[in-house]
Amino acid sequence: MFYSNNIKKITALCLSLFFATILWAQTDQDLKLAQQYFARGEYEKAMPIYKKIFEENPDNAYYYQNYFRTLIFVKDYNQAEALAKARLKDKKWRDDPNLNVDLGYLYLQKNEEDKAEGEFKKAIANLDAANLARVYSLANTFGNYDMVSYMIQVYERARDLRNDPTAYAYEMALAYKRLGDFEPMVREYLTFALASNANVQIIKNEFQRYLEDEDKRDFIEAELYKRIQKSDNEILYTELLTWLFIQNKDFDSALIQVKALDRRLNENGQRVFEIAQTALLENMYDTAIEAYQYVIDKGNLSPLYEPARTGLLNAQMQRIENSISYTQEDLLALESNYTVLLNELGRNANTAATMRELAQLYALYIHDVPKSIEILEEVIQMPATKPALRAKCKLDLGDYYIIDGDVWEAALYYMQVDKEFKDDILGEEARFKNAKLAYYNGDFEWAQTQLNVLKASTSELIANDALELSVFIIDNLGMDTSATALQMFADADLLLFQNKYTESLAMLDKLSVQFPGHALADDIIFRKGKIAYQQRQYEKAATYWEDLLQNYASDILTDDALFLLADLYQNHFGDTAKAMEYYQRIIVDFSGSLYTVEARKRYRKLRGDALN
Repeated sequence: MFYSNNIKKITALCLSLFFATILWAQTDQDLKLAQQYFARGEYEKAMPIYKKIFEENPDNAYYYQNYFRTLIFVKDYNQAEALAKARLKDKKWRDDPNLNVDLGYLYLQKNEEDKAEGEFKKAIANLDAANLARVYSLANTFGNYDMVSYMIQVYERARDLRNDPTAYAYEMALAYKRLGDFEPMVREYLTFALASNANVQIIKNEFQRYLEDEDKRDFIEAELYKRIQKSDNEILYTELLTWLFIQNKDFDSALIQVKALDRRLNENGQRVFEIAQTALLENMYDTAIEAYQYVIDKGNLSPLYEPARTGLLNAQMQRIENSISYTQEDLLALESNYTVLLNELGRNANTAATMRELAQLYALYIHDVPKSIEILEEVIQMPATKPALRAKCKLDLGDYYIIDGDVWEAALYYMQVDKEFKDDILGEEARFKNAKLAYYNGDFEWAQTQLNVLKASTSELIANDALELSVFIIDNLGMDTSATALQMFADADLLLFQNKYTESLAMLDKLSVQFPGHALADDIIFRKGKIAYQQRQYEKAATYWEDLLQNYASDILTDDALFLLADLYQNHFGDTAKAMEYYQRIIVDFSGSLYTVEARKRYRKLRGDALN
């Protein structure tokens, strides 16, 4: 008997589950159909389906909402009001403030603003310390009706009830953003940032959108200053202000902030050192030098002392490399600084990179090539020198031996790097240098063989250089079967590489006389411009390149000349309009040029566009 009763109960349960599943499946199918009608704006068709679903499931708040809102859309206000009021009378729902919002929204549709306001106030007043769990639900209901100002009132009341002026800051920031109310949005985001370090990146991502707008950026800056003044012990806002300055490339102001933080917190200069590194990457040499010097002044017991010393010299070196106004005294002062540092820290694997920089200074600026070779030979003999750095020093040595006139020793070093870094970019760079050395020596066929392989280099720079030299050799060998003119041009190129500017110019002039009207005529003008540029005769360089544009407008070198002229006018002559004109010509007339991407970037920056 007991077994039989259990069988009956189980059977009944299975049947009830079976029918429930069928009913649920039907409801789900009806709901999807109603949603499709609603999405297409066919509210009259959706309404009876939603009504049926709701009446079958009266305790389901989601079905109620669908039915109520559809009634609003079909303007059946009486039925909608009756539905909401009936639900408010039900003891299950009478304390649900979302129903007051529904009813208030209905009154708005009926132009009964006072009654609507009463319901909204009632809904917000219904929040108390015991039911704060309803905050998000109530705020979202207002939000669903696009009544964002009431969302904010909900969060403000909840904030008061919690007696926490930082509560709901993120939600309020989003609400103000939705309203387009920028200033309170910023204030709430800054309050939100205090809650957790994880929030800071969210704030940065949000503020990044507005930094190109000067007025908005200024407001963020002013608000940060206010908070810094009110909260002496809160470093977060100083860090955000520093970040803001860096985004605006205002490294001087960023440095002021991090130095102040470093002093207040008695730190080791890490923040200042990081500013120095960032400023150097952005070519802000003076700021980088000041920042490195600040760290150095903390004394040689600081863990950042040595990297700051080497960083300072690197910044000074880069400033000279990118300057048009350095003097011989500047070069000798920098040489002295390198020497002092190396005497202090020693010549070892830790200072090998600094020694390489000093060798560059000697070879390329002071023009004491034997001294540079001596230094690099010492570096590569150090057992602890890192292989990649040793290879770079060997590549430098090859270059300097060429400058010194010993091309065979140069080829030896290039081949060593090629062998040691066969499948590395350093190996490809070594092969390109050897190919170019073959070009200087007049072995054009061998050079061409190497260049054909290097056109597929993983380094875009090497691939482009290989392609350019390869095309140049092919074009000009075909014009002169004896290759005499091309050899003279290669000789001029070698003299230019060796910084023998007068001799290089003389060779180019000789070439023009012996081979008038040769296809190399445009290349000769272009090279003369490069010689003038390397001699820091920028106006003369511009004259040569403008002559090339005028007389060889359809030549393969036109986009090169345009880019170099644009760079001259931008960075040396300070003529933004002229620079933009040349960049625009590249963009419009040479869309396939290797310079197009960079020209477009620089053009947009000069025009003041927001760049990502």
